[in-house]
Amino acid sequence: MTHELPDSPPVPMPYADEPDTTAEPRRFYRLRAPHVDKTSVPVTVRVTPDADLYVAIGAGRRRMYLTPSEAWALWRCLSEAVASTGEPPEWIRVHVTPTTR
Repeated sequence: MTHELPDSPPVPMPYADEPDTTAEPRRFYRLRAPHVDKTSVPVTVRVTPDADLYVAIGAGRRRMYLTPSEAWALWRCLSEAVASTGEPPEWIRVHVTPTTR
């Protein structure tokens, strides 16, 4: 018994979903850190597909662009450094959900 392949490419089933070709929107990850003199300080990381990460701390005063490799290195160094200061505070034990704006 032999099986021959058809000469033409297979035709997609009519009920198959078309692939999603829309660009993934940029995402923002935000958390507010308590401050001694003010109510809180915003910390934001923006992730844009095919672009560097953007980190902003405070009301836009401290900003930095990071490549994904730099962000991973920073995360590793920060996680070790901050872990050496003691137990994490309760306010940090939250899930940060990305938003599109």
